[in-house]
Amino acid sequence: MNAKYFSSLNLRMVTLLFLVSSGTFFTAACSSTDLPTESSTVPSSVSGTVFEVVVEYDAGENPLGITFGDFNGDNKQDIVVTSPRKQDGISTTADGSMTLFLNNSSSISSFPYTSSTITPATAEWRQDVISADFTGDNITDLVVTQTDQDQIKLLSNDGSATFTDNGSLTVGDVPLKLLSGDWNSDNQTDLAVVNRDNSSISILQNSSGVFAISQTLSVSAHPIQIASADWDGDNDTDLAVLSRDSTLVQIWLNSGSGTFSAQSTTYTVGSLPIDMISGDWNCDAKQDLAVSNYGDSTLSLIYGNGTGDFDSPLTISSRSGPRTLAAADFDNDSKMDFVAGHNFLVSTSGVSLLTGDFSLTLSDNTSSTGYASPVSFAVSLATDGAAPADLAISDVDNDSKLDLLITLPVSKKIALLSGKQYSGNLSCPWFSYSDWLVMLTELHS
Repeated sequence: MNAKYFSSLNLRMVTLLFLVSSGTFFTAACSSTDLPTESSTVPSSVSGTVFEVVVEYDAGENPLGITFGDFNGDNKQDIVVTSPRKQDGISTTADGSMTLFLNNSSSISSFPYTSSTITPATAEWRQDVISADFTGDNITDLVVTQTDQDQIKLLSNDGSATFTDNGSLTVGDVPLKLLSGDWNSDNQTDLAVVNRDNSSISILQNSSGVFAISQTLSVSAHPIQIASADWDGDNDTDLAVLSRDSTLVQIWLNSGSGTFSAQSTTYTVGSLPIDMISGDWNCDAKQDLAVSNYGDSTLSLIYGNGTGDFDSPLTISSRSGPRTLAAADFDNDSKMDFVAGHNFLVSTSGVSLLTGDFSLTLSDNTSSTGYASPVSFAVSLATDGAAPADLAISDVDNDSKLDLLITLPVSKKIALLSGKQYSGNLSCPWFSYSDWLVMLTELHS
């Protein structure tokens, strides 16, 4: 859809291609009063001390999701960008194509690498895609959701980035999101599937690329995101499920054999939650969660205590309309920082424009929440901005700086913002400051 379309819409009603999570599109009629609105234009600064000037590359018909993996076996990180549905006016039609960016550089990496298109034999609504070695041959494969058919499909890789349809499996109603992990500790990569319309999670166990449903979790209404980590410190992988309608995060603990049980305590986040990620935000070796709340322009930080329980969510401010979320320690202070992609309406002179930007929220020990106010950056060179769908943090140009990749579905591009200021870390260092304090205390006790 052309972003200019929105400039002629009446403010009382718009038809919005609504990004409910990283790479999740559905069409919904919304009152403009329900949407985050800015009274001025998107940020004018497209570069600064933090990132280089935005560079955009073609990335398919409707680029949404970003997936990494070594798809041609050269020990270099490649990228797949998904296009689940084509945007045709204000309607959508099945697409399912993927743009493959192969890192074929012989020396220093230079994005966008070599690009090609992976096109399904028949157009499909492939809402999500995930990469891993599912068949046990040390080659990175893909699994996609066939969302309109309530199925998932394995695309096995021959090692040269040529993918073959390896069969489908029926899961729940409208599968939107995929998560991989070894649920039963058998050294095979299993799956969990978020089924939005029957409010369930399908737990799939893997046997050399053949999946079978081992358990179906009944969750709160309209789940839209799932995350994993070892919440209770017993060395197996647990789950957290984010449900849109109830604004709840529900924790599911793993028995160790791949069977999950719900914790009685749930955690209420902000209005219209969209995305959820896991990580160790304060580098205390205990796994945490973060949720972007589109409706009230906040982030909910949920700190784990290592026993399967979490503290009450801590609310920090965000830019208008946060959706997709990622984290890294940009400034090397042993605390994780957050990058969020934002979509919102700019309203001026009786017209409205769907646009967006992204923000960087750095940790700050002097703040009562532990975080500074977010700093915003334009996500596109376009004067009227762009609505980002998914974002990823990676050192794609191999210069030891943290870069951002952001998909822009309306303009059919992927944007690269090369890191300029921060070399940072993608995760906590082996020993954080708090770890050293604990170790020193133990040594002197």
